[in-house]
Amino acid sequence: MANDTQIRDFIADWFARFDRLDPIDAFLPDLHPQVDWDMPDTDRTLPGHDRVRAWYAGVLATLQSPTEHRVSDISVGDGAASFTVLFRARTFGGDTIEANVREDWRFDIRPDGRPYITHYSARMLEEANT
Repeated sequence: MANDTQIRDFIADWFARFDRLDPIDAFLPDLHPQVDWDMPDTDRTLPGHDRVRAWYAGVLATLQSPTEHRVSDISVGDGAASFTVLFRARTFGGDTIEANVREDWRFDIRPDGRPYITHYSARMLEEANT
């Protein structure tokens, strides 16, 4: 069984990978093959990993590395985590994106204590493009 610290460390590592815009293969092992990926700008006709791949291809085509994710207000429960992310990035077009996002995850726990995400939801709280 994972403890609160293990989940928080996993979340920090997850967003460090996003900050670097690591390849998609850095994320898929932590996502159930049929993960319910509920993110803005997703192709809802695609299932699981295919939806994640398509979403991330759009991210990589739009955003310059590095990006910035500041996670706060983490609440960890039995098989679930909720938190707020302040996201900052620069597009290849030169625009700056800043958004506050509320994330809700559901997950199973693997034998090594790491989460295996089964549901990933992100909702914009506010956004400002400059």
